[in-house]
Amino acid sequence: MPNQHAPRISVRSSSTGIGLWCDEPVACGCTIIGFDGEVRQSPGRYSIQVGQLEHLHPDDGAVAAGDRSRFAWRFLNHSCAPNCRVEGRRLVACRDLAAGEQLSFDYNATEWSLAEPFRCACGACGGEPIRGFAHLDAASRERRRPWLARHLMERLGDAGA
Repeated sequence: MPNQHAPRISVRSSSTGIGLWCDEPVACGCTIIGFDGEVRQSPGRYSIQVGQLEHLHPDDGAVAAGDRSRFAWRFLNHSCAPNCRVEGRRLVACRDLAAGEQLSFDYNATEWSLAEPFRCACGACGGEPIRGFAHLDAASRERRRPWLARHLMERLGDAGA
């Protein structure tokens, strides 16, 4: 049964710098965090795409000040084997999560094209380039179907999937 409260999460060090962690168990399908921020049409370094031309950006002042409590979602890291997926403006657990797990999602399953592509360091893929869904071949797109964001399905004309 989905949780009735938002689980406790924290921003902590990770193997790739800083990450977002769950501090208590989370059941599959539960919302972990909601995304907020300024909506802009184009992506940025810390944005997350939540619609066709909707990229949520954290407040520039919070980023400049190093404030880790506001817009904590910006510390989510990528994984080619994610434990979370983006559903609109929510981060949802793809499976049961244990307390102490780092939260991750697949940028290639939410972003059409990243503002700042990078090489993956998740350990599940061998370091493939992460550039966004637009840059994936058919097999890579199909592999991401279980956690593909609705706005990308709609863009492909596959909103019923």
